[in-house]
Amino acid sequence: MKQLPPDTVRLLSSSQVITSVVNVVKELIENSLDAGASSIDVKLENFGLDRIEVRDNGQGIKAVDTPVMAVRHFTSKICRHEDLEHLETYGFRGEALGSICAVAEVAVTTKTEEDEISTQYTMDLTGKIVSQKPSHLGQGTTVSVMKLFKNLPVRRQCFSSTKKCKEELKKVQDLLMAYAIIKPELRLMLVHNKGEAVRLTRQLPTNLSREDVKETLLRMEQQLGGANHTCIHGRPFLQHLTDIPTTEQEVKALLRPLEL
Repeated sequence: MKQLPPDTVRLLSSSQVITSVVNVVKELIENSLDAGASSIDVKLENFGLDRIEVRDNGQGIKAVDTPVMAVRHFTSKICRHEDLEHLETYGFRGEALGSICAVAEVAVTTKTEEDEISTQYTMDLTGKIVSQKPSHLGQGTTVSVMKLFKNLPVRRQCFSSTKKCKEELKKVQDLLMAYAIIKPELRLMLVHNKGEAVRLTRQLPTNLSREDVKETLLRMEQQLGGANHTCIHGRPFLQHLTDIPTTEQEVKALLRPLEL
């Protein structure tokens, strides 16, 4: 993990600001995906205002990188601005963890394949490590975000109503659903207040097999002449799909069972 040069920081920096729970979850999930995780657990307490925890089974963070893992503009994704032309990751500016540290208490527990045990690091507002201790967790990284917006009472006040909090939880659910659709091999689970809110354990392969998806998309491509305006639903919806008739005879055959 290296610090970006000043000229690159000037081009990339957007002064990232965390404004909601879903912002935090999105940044942490994308970090997990960049680390090669195949399983991600998201746990929220009090709609994420008291605690947000994202745990993955990715590569983990090397010990040599941990002192700067939450410091702004330190990243392992790129070294200079020109690297953006070959970008293959979600994040690259080195601002996510640093921005979260500025508005909450953050602890990171991580273990690589080479490490014997995992280590938990506690950060300060600037992203620097203030303490560390051994942990029992396995390979991967767990980021715990506590007391979100503790130093920004006005922003926390925006989530004072139950309606607003429920809307934010729905946004988190929709976010996980989106990742489940584009990454069918990914296991995702969301838990709120120790009660399972939504579970996406290999959602698409179990609810809709790869063969079903391929067959449906191929059929739609053949019927629609290669148009790529497609929408994938679950198996219950798939069972009600039917081929689009292309001739008058096919139309009559399709409508005949409906005649009284």
